[in-house]
Order: sequence, then C-alpha cells, then structure tokens
Amino acid sequence: MSVDKETGRLLSRVCHDLRTPARAVRMHAELLLRDWGTASEADVNQRLGFVVDGSQRMMELLNGLSHYAAALEMDARGFQTARTDALLRAVIAKLDKEILKAEALVTRDQLPDVHGDADRLLQLFEELLRNALVHRGAAPPRIHVSAARDGESWRFAVHDDGSGVEADELERVFRPFERLHGAGAGLGLATCRAIVEGHGGKIWMESPAGGGCTVYFTIPE
Repeated sequence: MSVDKETGRLLSRVCHDLRTPARAVRMHAELLLRDWGTASEADVNQRLGFVVDGSQRMMELLNGLSHYAAALEMDARGFQTARTDALLRAVIAKLDKEILKAEALVTRDQLPDVHGDADRLLQLFEELLRNALVHRGAAPPRIHVSAARDGESWRFAVHDDGSGVEADELERVFRPFERLHGAGAGLGLATCRAIVEGHGGKIWMESPAGGGCTVYFTIPE
C-alpha cells in the first residue's frame, strides 16, 4: 500500500471512530438544552452520563493518536544511550495502581542499554505492559520481561499468561485501529510497531494454543 493510501485509510478510520462519540455527545447535549427544567433528575443524569462517556472516548482516541504521531515523528539523529532496565522500572512504578488492582506479578531480567529514544522506549514498555494487564485471563496475571542477544541486536520479550491471541490475529493486532475484543483506541500495538521500526528493529507476537502470549521486539545494538 502506498504512503498516500495508507494515510487516507488512517484518516478515514480516525473520522469514523471520532464521529460516533461526537454524535452522541451532541445529541444528548441538545436534549439537555431542550428539556432543561422539565426533564426528570434521572433523565438528566443519564444524558450527562452519555456526554461524559462520549467525551472520554474521544479523549482516549486523541491520546492514542498523539502517541502514535510521536512514534512516527521519531528522529534517529537524537538517539542516545537508553537504559532499558531503568525505563522498565519507571513504567512498573507508574502502573503501580493498575498492577495492584489486577493482583499482577511483574518480574524482569536485567535489561541492557541500547542506542535509542528513551521517551519512546519508555512508551513502548508502558504500552506492552498495559496490553498484558488489560487482556489478562481469569487468574491474576503473571508478566515477565527479558532480553537476550540476537546477532547484532537485543531481542526483548514481554510474556504474559493471559487468554492469548488467535493465530490469524497475530499480525493484524499491530495495524492501526485493530482492537482485541473491542477494547481501547486500537493504536497501542501500532504505536509499539512504529517505535520499534523507528529504531531499526522488528516486532512480532507469538501465542501458543494453550494460552499466554509473548511480544518480541529487537533493537539493534
């Protein structure tokens, strides 16, 4: 697919995904204005709830687009030594409430230093850990992050014991606006792919039939 067609497809999906919550916000706001002073408290609260939900959905999409755009705009000329071990610790601390709520156990091996954009790599780890927490199974999730040498690159692995991913979805989930089980903005894994490819690496997912999932990505040394 050409760059222009890919951009057009992305813009079309953005418009589609924003139009639905925007329409809901406008409709219920207009109903509130029309019936102000006559509608019951229950009706007012319900319509306000729709307005809030629609606004939150739009903010979720806009935040996802902002992160995706930042990943696409990454400039390798600004790369420096990035300490991925420290970045992962920072992400675990940031997600402390979500980890505790899910009763998750996050473990890690010692991770290497790489040449890259520390802000985007931090975002990469955050997206992958959030993904593992959201798509967990019935039991408290167990997530492990590791890294190993792979030729002239480091191969990182983020493993979880969640519900897994169907074989025909392993590649599709990295495309913009593709969602597992309809959750999120559909840009998290697309952003991860943009970050990894911007560093000259590759990213892929493996999920055995018995459940669980591992996202691998490489960063050239």
